[in-house]
Amino acid sequence: MKRIVVVVAALGLFWAPAHAQMTPEAVMGMTPDLPSTSALLQYYRESTAPDGSGVSEPNAISTFLEKWKEAQEQITEMRDKTLAPDLKQKAMNSKVAGSGKTAQKTAQMSEDEARQLAMSKMKGSLSALGLSQADIAKMQSGNLSEAEQKALADKVMAAQTGGLTTKDVEAMEQMSEQQRKEFMEESGLGASVSKKMEADKGKRATDRRQTELIQEMQRLNARVLDKQNEAIGKKDIARKEGKKLFNSKYAKRIESLEEAMGQAVRDGAGEEKYRDEDAGRVKEATDRYQALNKQRHAAMCEFYAEYIPMWRDAVSASMDCCRSELLPLLKEKQQVEEKLYSLTHGVEYSLSANTPFLASDLYLELSKDIVDFELDLP
Repeated sequence: MKRIVVVVAALGLFWAPAHAQMTPEAVMGMTPDLPSTSALLQYYRESTAPDGSGVSEPNAISTFLEKWKEAQEQITEMRDKTLAPDLKQKAMNSKVAGSGKTAQKTAQMSEDEARQLAMSKMKGSLSALGLSQADIAKMQSGNLSEAEQKALADKVMAAQTGGLTTKDVEAMEQMSEQQRKEFMEESGLGASVSKKMEADKGKRATDRRQTELIQEMQRLNARVLDKQNEAIGKKDIARKEGKKLFNSKYAKRIESLEEAMGQAVRDGAGEEKYRDEDAGRVKEATDRYQALNKQRHAAMCEFYAEYIPMWRDAVSASMDCCRSELLPLLKEKQQVEEKLYSLTHGVEYSLSANTPFLASDLYLELSKDIVDFELDLP
């Protein structure tokens, strides 16, 4: 019962990213264009310049982030003003699994009413199994004899089949097809079993269809998760390739320059207090350090001129994966959820309109990663 209340409470805070005229494709279209590789390189060059002149304003990063934030706020505002109330109402009018009542009615129950509902549901379930509360109490006691266990098994089987017991099944195993037919007719079991099967025909068809749809949902969920991981993982692949490039082509040069810069510091570069006769030594070491630092900066810019296109391609590819591969899968999942809702009216399937927007949400979020292009290098 507590789980039901938690679900209902969560629905009260539900934010529904969907709208009849607002598609996932439209949300993706509101995402600002990624900065160019040249703009990102310029930002890196200026932000890491040895002279400390700083980044020119406006710059590629600040401009993009400002547009990104504006887009996020616009999308949020549109969502909050459109379908959120409708989806919330649909969810609250949907049935909570196993209760036969809507989420709204369940949320309004007192503790006593909730307890009575749980007891009623349990009695209904026991009745469908052909068991009483006394039978369940016996089973829970753990003191059932073998005969009592067999008797309970017979009650369940009889309730589910229309009268058959384990004794009947064991007896018919030794019979021919004709003998079974005669036994069923003479005992009256044929009529009762047929009646039970006819009564359960619609339910069996519904249960079978629901099972098929749930299995399809599970398959889609696995594919969706794989595709999400694939989209997100493209950045990690780019980072690994970037570090590989740095280590193979730039690391030794940077290390050599840094060692020389360290020697310049040991030779007096940047010293604030020194004797007059040491002024020439300090100036020479400082000039040498600054020249080496400029060379290091130029080498790093050269590396990022190679790496930034790799990073931008990875971010762009991850976004495209959301649009061209993840979104179609989520639309398939939405259709399955809608079919399940038509069968069950379950609250867990009531928010299917939200499902495709998971792709556009991830698309927007991944676009922001374009600014995170600097690598953690040794």
